[in-house]
Amino acid sequence: MSFEFDNVFGVLIANIRNSLKNNIEKLLVDYDISSAQSIILRRLCEKDNLTQKELAEDTYFKPSSLTLMIDKLEKKGFVKRKAKKDDRRAFLVCLTQKGRDLEKLLIEANKKMEEEALKDIEDKELLIQTLKKIYSNIK
Repeated sequence: MSFEFDNVFGVLIANIRNSLKNNIEKLLVDYDISSAQSIILRRLCEKDNLTQKELAEDTYFKPSSLTLMIDKLEKKGFVKRKAKKDDRRAFLVCLTQKGRDLEKLLIEANKKMEEEALKDIEDKELLIQTLKKIYSNIK
């Protein structure tokens, strides 16, 4: 395996991630949503009413970074925090109707990016399984 900079596995993965991030942000620019914020919104569309700790674990964001992103999403009216009934120190993060209304847009933006990124890949399932295995190996 070559270790020329442009052929280093980690560099390739980072370049792919950055390109996906930039392209998603272009698709969402009219909604003032970053790619990181879109990840939070997508997770809440699938599993609403998560604690910030659960949301951090589910999205792999550091809790401090997540708090700032939730603050921004709350200011934009996409999410709200509410006290957790059995633990007054914990808050649940919930989608507002405005946030829920973005679900279809977020799904379509992600589908568009995935189709573009994987257009010439013959065995997409194998690629996904391979990436999951790589992640499992280094986690």
